[in-house]
Amino acid sequence: MPGVGVFVSIHDDDGVYKHWAVFIDGINDKALLHVKGSDGRFRYEPETRDARRSKSLVELVHLCNVDVAKISEIKAVAGQVIVRNESRGWNCQDYVLELLEALEEKGLVGGDVHYFEQKAYLEAQLEGLA
Repeated sequence: MPGVGVFVSIHDDDGVYKHWAVFIDGINDKALLHVKGSDGRFRYEPETRDARRSKSLVELVHLCNVDVAKISEIKAVAGQVIVRNESRGWNCQDYVLELLEALEEKGLVGGDVHYFEQKAYLEAQLEGLA
């Protein structure tokens, strides 16, 4: 399907766990939607950059393609996902999975076998206490 690629980028940036972000790979709109920080001190911190250019990138997991018109709505949903600093062990990986759930509920992603296979792959990679 043509459109804008939606990925999860996985980075090894010398933290306790690998860092995850939702990466939107538009021609004119590249964005990393993620939380940064440490246990109990995470904050939503979107960035406008290409995950492929990161030296810490270890894997890029393609989830689906979406219409370019959905990008702003995806970004809006990303900013509304609750950062769960009160939950010990909650991290960027949990944020990404919660964001994907929220996007599915809004009908912005999902709906095909490829997406759900890739999401199951990510869930199997989850590190931490979850």
